[in-house]
Amino acid sequence: MTKVVVLEKFKKNWEIGSVVEVRDGYARNFLIPNGKAKFATKQNIEQIKSIEESLLKKDDETKSQASVIASKISELKFTKEIAAKENGELYGSLGVSDIVAYLNENEVNIQKKFVKLGNKIKSVGEYSVNIDLHPEVNCSLDIEILSPKTSS
Repeated sequence: MTKVVVLEKFKKNWEIGSVVEVRDGYARNFLIPNGKAKFATKQNIEQIKSIEESLLKKDDETKSQASVIASKISELKFTKEIAAKENGELYGSLGVSDIVAYLNENEVNIQKKFVKLGNKIKSVGEYSVNIDLHPEVNCSLDIEILSPKTSS
């Protein structure tokens, strides 16, 4: 296990500047290369304490931008017709990339990793998909899948 100092909020219980213990590979391969944390040395801890205020300000800006995007997403309803069998099972499916493309068409640009779909949607019906834009800001997008036969 490795101790690291957190540079940005990305888990609900990790605050900026807190020292947490994580697995070696997680620290080496994800947190440190992506600028989310630094190794917990005395020098790094002191350096982060001195720039903590600017890091918190940056996080607040990110959070407010995420709130604006969340309000836009909450107003949208994604309706799509996809050919389906008699039992309502789709011939195709609706995945994360389809959702991101729909949001981009509606001038909401987000990354795929924010969409928490789980499995692809493979049947006709109404769904609600969670979108986590920030550890403290999330919303949901309502999706309605119609079959051309059922919509006429």
